[in-house]
Amino acid sequence: MGSSKPMVAGGIAVALLYFLLGGNESSHKPTPFIEKPCASMGELRQKALDGVSANIVMDTFDAIKHNERVDAIGQKGMTLWMTGLSGSGKSTIGKALERKLVLEDGVHMYRLDGDNLRFGLSKDLRLGADDRKEQIRRAYEVSLMMADSGVLSLVSLISPFQKDRDHARKLHQEKGIPFLEVFVEASVEDVKARDPKGLYKAHAEGKIKGMTGLDASAPYDIPANPDILLKTHTCCGRSDHAAELDKCKADVNAGKGKLHDVCPASVLDDCINDCVAQLRDELLNKGLISPKKEPEVVQPKIEYVEKIVEKEVEKECPKAATSEVRAECMVPHDKEPGDAAGHADGYADGTAPQSLLHEDEDYWHSDEVTNLQPVPLTDNDVHWVQVIGEGWAAPLKGFMREGALVQALHFESVVFDTQDDREHNQGASGYGPGPKNTAFGDYHYHQTLLKNGVRVSMPIPIVLPISDHTKMLINRKIAAADGRQVQLVLVSPAGEPVAVLNDPEVFAFRKEEMIARSWGAWDLHHPYIKENIMEQGEWLLGGEFHRVRRVLYRDGLDKFRLTPAELLTKFQEKGADAVFAFQTRNPTHAGHAHLMKDGRKQLLERGFQNPVLWLSPLGGWTKSDDVPLDVRVGQHEAIIEEHMLEDDWTVMSIWPSPMVYSGPTEVQWHAKSRRVVGADYFIVGRDPAGLSYSDNHAEEFKQKKGEDVYHADHGRYVLQMSPGMGNMGLLASGAVHYEKASGTMKPKPDGMSKKEFGEKFLKISGSKMRAMGKKMVDLCDGVDSIPSNWAEDPSCVPPGFMVKKGWDIMKNYYAHKDEPEVIANAIVYSKQRPDIALLAESDYPTKVGLSDDKYAIYLKDAEGKRISPWHDVDLQPADGAEGEYNIVVEIPRGTNAKYEVMKDLENNPIKQDMKKGKARFYTYGMAFFNNGMFPQTWEDSAKKDDAGNLGDNDPLDVMEVGNTVRPIGSIVPVKILGALALVDDGETDYKLIALAKDDPDADRITDMESLAEVKGEALSKRIKDWLKMYKTTDKSDPDKASPNDFLGEGEYLSKKESIEIIAETHAQWKALRKTKKTTAKTENFWMGKKKKAKKEKEVEEEEKEKEEKEVVETATH
Repeated sequence: MGSSKPMVAGGIAVALLYFLLGGNESSHKPTPFIEKPCASMGELRQKALDGVSANIVMDTFDAIKHNERVDAIGQKGMTLWMTGLSGSGKSTIGKALERKLVLEDGVHMYRLDGDNLRFGLSKDLRLGADDRKEQIRRAYEVSLMMADSGVLSLVSLISPFQKDRDHARKLHQEKGIPFLEVFVEASVEDVKARDPKGLYKAHAEGKIKGMTGLDASAPYDIPANPDILLKTHTCCGRSDHAAELDKCKADVNAGKGKLHDVCPASVLDDCINDCVAQLRDELLNKGLISPKKEPEVVQPKIEYVEKIVEKEVEKECPKAATSEVRAECMVPHDKEPGDAAGHADGYADGTAPQSLLHEDEDYWHSDEVTNLQPVPLTDNDVHWVQVIGEGWAAPLKGFMREGALVQALHFESVVFDTQDDREHNQGASGYGPGPKNTAFGDYHYHQTLLKNGVRVSMPIPIVLPISDHTKMLINRKIAAADGRQVQLVLVSPAGEPVAVLNDPEVFAFRKEEMIARSWGAWDLHHPYIKENIMEQGEWLLGGEFHRVRRVLYRDGLDKFRLTPAELLTKFQEKGADAVFAFQTRNPTHAGHAHLMKDGRKQLLERGFQNPVLWLSPLGGWTKSDDVPLDVRVGQHEAIIEEHMLEDDWTVMSIWPSPMVYSGPTEVQWHAKSRRVVGADYFIVGRDPAGLSYSDNHAEEFKQKKGEDVYHADHGRYVLQMSPGMGNMGLLASGAVHYEKASGTMKPKPDGMSKKEFGEKFLKISGSKMRAMGKKMVDLCDGVDSIPSNWAEDPSCVPPGFMVKKGWDIMKNYYAHKDEPEVIANAIVYSKQRPDIALLAESDYPTKVGLSDDKYAIYLKDAEGKRISPWHDVDLQPADGAEGEYNIVVEIPRGTNAKYEVMKDLENNPIKQDMKKGKARFYTYGMAFFNNGMFPQTWEDSAKKDDAGNLGDNDPLDVMEVGNTVRPIGSIVPVKILGALALVDDGETDYKLIALAKDDPDADRITDMESLAEVKGEALSKRIKDWLKMYKTTDKSDPDKASPNDFLGEGEYLSKKESIEIIAETHAQWKALRKTKKTTAKTENFWMGKKKKAKKEKEVEEEEKEKEEKEVVETATH
């Protein structure tokens, strides 16, 4: 037997363990350890469990009773014991239930998962029978303690033996604690199809023995009478969702992959949510949980200065002041120093602002998004998406449905449902329960909504107009979904996805009603009404957002576009104890600065230590003659830099909302949205959000031109009286004018005559500023140098009215603003630009997506000179191997704006294709590939192929199928995989399939066969479907439109055949360029800049040598 030392040492250890576990050494005769085998840990553990020392007692004296604890915390503890085979869905459903009950119902709950326990409490246990039994014991003992403490304890363990589960129930019953056995039923075939951990596959390969439910050595006792039965294979009773699941199972049985690989995430999510709903309903029906109680909603009231103590009136307002002047200088007293800042409607003070932003960029060009039906947006629509997504319109979570819009139009407020437990319905309003259209006849639901909901100020209609064609495409998707959830992707004029919308509702755009209710005036040439209502479609699209993308405009101003959460951080960094906001859509001059400085002065006098100004230039849609956004932001930077406003207490950030010019109605929106960021005060001046009637309206109704639509004082008054202002205070000052003696802005003294006022003060209007700017006048040298006839001839800018750098910016703008180039490139409002390559530049970037066809992208060489992507980029990389070529990207993956190289323009810029005067976008879906062209190729439009089709007269097309998004104008080295010969309008249009050389899968993918092996056959099928069908959705009836066709059987050409096509079209391009042969189709082509003259013989020799080299290379390929 060898040395006895190890055996003796082991025997000592066992003896010591036996003693510690309660063995009585004196009652046993010494026995040599070698005569008995060592006991197993399971046996030793069981012996210890069977006999607890008499010296240990349960201490319950004076302990809190279970019922006392329940009454105190308001929740009765219990245990949900989820049992089932591995892969049946215990953990998945458990996690979803936990999220639902904790986050939405406010239930105090904790999940004890079998695998998770093995990382802590059961880290010492293995997978043997004894250890598995101990794992179950520990789980029910811990769950019993947690349930006794008032927690809903959810245990998800296979727990195969009924006797163990019954023992757990018995322990709970002895303490009067509910115990529910939940059987998560799934057949062996179902769990094999799911196999999330790969255990069943390993068992089939013989790598795992003793698999529960499969091997005789590891039986599973099916619960005879479970408290709750979850039939996961039927989606817990939802037959429609179960039918979808069965389709996925069929694909699994066909060998197409695991269930999670072949089944859309939405189908699996629906099935999981069905089982969660059943569990939740069971708990509610048994009275074991209650829906989350919402705090009592009190109609917000506003308390402004109605009574001001006499000494404060004396301090702020002179006794001799008129009642009008005294009212102007009153300070609101509804907020005291140290009070918490208010936030948006729909969530409590001190919490983070609502945000729907999803900043994982991979999601936005994934199949989940590119497969969705695109909905085109205008710039104005993009601004509203940004407003909603970032939380400025909280709790609104999408474009208004019809019920919400009707409320907003008639009440300037909306009742929001706070008790809807469907994720996609959070923030829903004014329509029946569930994802469906507004149910105007559902009286019962409306009464429930009024009882449980919260009415929130919503003065501006936030809607999405769509065309007849877009409506048709949406309705096709709804019909095809057959009751399942429909999602749409909203796309900016730059062709980029900016939001995914759930459960669309399409309804008539009642334009007259909206105009009359929101603007209270009938002027169809009002700038917002004309461009964003009358010129838009006849339908509206409503629905909540699933996700929103953070919009990057790429105009140099993105650093000033802070989200509400980022703004809160800025205010905290500056140590703000109060925030006061000032909105501007004009350059800031001394009059504005007076309002802001005076507002801060008022707050300091009230006792605040560090009130911070939020200077908030409007960045959304504005009328075309407003000062451009980039000019305003630059001028605001200058006034902070030169200390007209101090950086220590100023934060400048662009507010993304459009300007709708609806006077008193709109100013309520301006204030409400600032509450989102915790603004305590809002500075309001005269005539906020107002403008004049259009000249057309004045002529039609015989009015004086320039007459205001709204009374100058009504906006401020309405804001003060608004029931939707919450605890926000107002800061107001009277009219101020430039005092010549001091060079500062001051109010007109009471009683001063008109003559004296004219001698001592200047009125500096916007028209005066524009006149001085056009004259390119400079700042006056001092107050003494202000001309006496300044009112008639403003020949210099009064000192102190604007800082020098700020005036230089404005002077330059006013002097050149009417020049065509300046007008064309003015950033009037935020407008997204496409992402372009580093070695590229653009002309007229403010014209992106418009029908004027001006926006163009040019490639540059290393020296910054413009080059042609068609003629100047080499076909093959300098270090390219066989089958490797350069491509130029025209349409990036995940976008749908149809950009292409312009053959007839100098330097062949990349521009958006136009059809019937309108910019073209893919309507079939978003590009799931980087679309581009091969430089130095051309498909000869005069040459027929064997099928009798001519070439399509373009450079050779390519679809790069990697996952990386390549900006427009990128030159990407690729490897050829294959090709398809598309027949489009009687022309053969070859589509090459390629993969970037730097793609992570490039080493594994060499042709179409390996592409299918690595990325799945679905990709190859999707490419064919796209090429065949992508034009059909441009038609009025896609179902009757003729799809494109392919040559032959529509099979992919081999890599070798594809390379031959490249060589052939390269030769055709060379012939076109060399001979300059012209036809009606080619006579306007720009073929590149002329080279320096060479001797004729020298040119011929170079061409011959190059052709011979290419022939050899082609043969080798």
